[in-house]
Amino acid sequence: MPLRACIIALLLSTVVAAFPGAVSAQPGCFVRFAASSEASAAAARTCAEIWNRKGPDLCAALLPAAAATDTVTCLVLDTADFTARFGTQVPDWGVGVALGPNLIALDQQRIPAVGRGLREVFLHEMTHALLFQAAGQAPLPAWFHEGVAMQMAGEWRFTDTVSLVLDGRVPDLSRLQTRWPTLAVPSSRAYRTSLLAVQRLTAHQGPRAIGDILAATAREGDFRSGFAVATGMTLEDFYADFRRAMRLRYGWVTLFSHWPGLFVLMAVVFALGAIRKIILTRRRLAVMDEEE
Repeated sequence: MPLRACIIALLLSTVVAAFPGAVSAQPGCFVRFAASSEASAAAARTCAEIWNRKGPDLCAALLPAAAATDTVTCLVLDTADFTARFGTQVPDWGVGVALGPNLIALDQQRIPAVGRGLREVFLHEMTHALLFQAAGQAPLPAWFHEGVAMQMAGEWRFTDTVSLVLDGRVPDLSRLQTRWPTLAVPSSRAYRTSLLAVQRLTAHQGPRAIGDILAATAREGDFRSGFAVATGMTLEDFYADFRRAMRLRYGWVTLFSHWPGLFVLMAVVFALGAIRKIILTRRRLAVMDEEE
């Protein structure tokens, strides 16, 4: 038995409730659920319902029609079990993990504390698993993995973009290749940047861009080559385009959200207020003179 299959079998043997069979979004696109408690089993049933509704679109968007896919095992765990099994592999704020193309795990107890729902976290980790399957042996850059996972899970919030822009430190995509920030604040900034990058990619290349890039990556055996074939531009060109877009679109907000720019803005406001007050005062004096 392959090592990966042995690991999954071992994990399944230690959980309390394993669901017989698997839930399929479309032929060949299966998810098998297992849980560590009654509460986790209820959360797993919810995930199965979510997969029945959202799985077909997710699989169709990421997996080539003729691709051979593997069953994904989803462990829905309480915090103690999640920490015991995966605590060394995720940061302390992590509530989900994807370990390659066949295994994901969720900490269902702590999900409400991170401001995301069970649906978002489950679909986020499932997207990671499907990305691993779609790309084959070719590694994908971290920003692409996380940006696509956030987009497919519907995690975008307007406040996320505002927070990133006001922070004024948008990470360079070229630095989000393999290592991901482990501290909460830099990691949050990297997540939001990755999502904006994927949104720009699909806005300019069309809604099928992600699937096309993945299919080309699998054929070429390399993300850089696959990206160029599918989009007609190099990664370096895309990184440069994204940097320019962020500066042009949000640069003025960034300027006024930091002390020098804020000081200038406040000075202008005060000056306009003073001018308005002078004008109003002169008008009142003129009225008084006419009355006299």
